[in-house]
Amino acid sequence: MLTWIRRTLFTWSAALFLIIGLLVGGVGAASVIYLTPLKWMNFVEPTMHDVDPVAFWEDYQKNPDAYLLLDVRSKREYDIAHAQGSISEPIANLFDDRTVLPKKGKKIVLICSTGRLAGVAYGYLEREGFQNLLRIEGGLNHWADAGLPVVGDTERIPAQD
Repeated sequence: MLTWIRRTLFTWSAALFLIIGLLVGGVGAASVIYLTPLKWMNFVEPTMHDVDPVAFWEDYQKNPDAYLLLDVRSKREYDIAHAQGSISEPIANLFDDRTVLPKKGKKIVLICSTGRLAGVAYGYLEREGFQNLLRIEGGLNHWADAGLPVVGDTERIPAQD
């Protein structure tokens, strides 16, 4: 009987030490991640959903209410030339306007001159919880090269963002 009691107590104490060890280890690992710069590191490359301008334009013409086409360049650049149907939303304004942009119901399509600035905007909005994002592949330059409608002077579209 005494042997059975010792064996049971040993089993319970071993299980208790195992549980305590796992909890301490888990809290320690979480502390390392959240109290250091590790939480800002991406171990998996985020994916950006690029869309071909021609394919997007065809779909946009069929159902314009399903999309919100945002040009994230400066207002001055937008006034020079922009994709037909786009709305000026300079990247500097995204912080203030992120609360009024739709997180569901409409796809938010981002465009700039080359796609770089739209990529930055995409990353920011994705971090803010937006999952309905698309980016025009190649930006306005690719849009204009494909012969899609541009409002303004296509000769003055910057080659870089």
